[in-house]
Amino acid sequence: MTMLENWLKTLQIYDIDLKLMETAFTHGSIKGLGYNVEDYQRLEFLGDAVIDIIVSDKFYNMGKYTEEDLTELRSLLVKEKPLAELFDRMQMSSLVRSIGVNLSPKLKSDFVEAFFAVVYLEMGIKKCHKVWDLIMEKTGFEEEVINNYLNKGKEELEGFTPEQLEEREKLLEYYDRLQIKTKQNAKNVLQQLFQKKYGSAYILPDYDDFDKVGTDNDPTFTVRLNESLSINEITYELKVEGVASKLKHAQIKAAEKACDILYLHYNKI
Repeated sequence: MTMLENWLKTLQIYDIDLKLMETAFTHGSIKGLGYNVEDYQRLEFLGDAVIDIIVSDKFYNMGKYTEEDLTELRSLLVKEKPLAELFDRMQMSSLVRSIGVNLSPKLKSDFVEAFFAVVYLEMGIKKCHKVWDLIMEKTGFEEEVINNYLNKGKEELEGFTPEQLEEREKLLEYYDRLQIKTKQNAKNVLQQLFQKKYGSAYILPDYDDFDKVGTDNDPTFTVRLNESLSINEITYELKVEGVASKLKHAQIKAAEKACDILYLHYNKI
């Protein structure tokens, strides 16, 4: 029994096209030795969609997550970095056929996707679900991701007074009513808040007050944001600075500090 067959056996995969499975772990570099073989790339294209539907379906049918939660949880499992980690945890490197190729996170994730494409083509989507669940059971990866997601933010709330927690909760409810999309950088999120509150594209945070020091090749920008915003009968003074080597990034850094004052979520750059 080959190494590949033994590895597949640990995932309860039998009677599968071994040549096609070998293709899932074959890098194009071996063609340089004169081998006339297919590589993983076409399979990776299909496997990307297969894993996406597996994870989406699984979390959706748990029935306890909002659309935002579902999107976030899926991204924490199907992107390049987590799939590369699964590659390592499942010890797939010994299955790869390549010559002089560095197994980057991108390449590792591609091989995982190609593997699931073969399972799908040979055994169907139900078997893909079973194999995914078995891998999650063996690695504990999915449970780690869920626990980390559910516990996110708890540390940053330590030390808050009951009054501050109540204020934060009221602000988050206010942002939900305005339907602020928080999966963006802080500058975009803050701009949404101003637009939705004032109903005009002309009333926006002003980032025109800035300094530049250093050379053109090595500049440092300091952006000053000087705004105020009243929400729930409380006026928030957004007098903050952002510093970065690019003007745009300095603006975003200033916006991040303003969002922190407002307990407004954003994607950190």
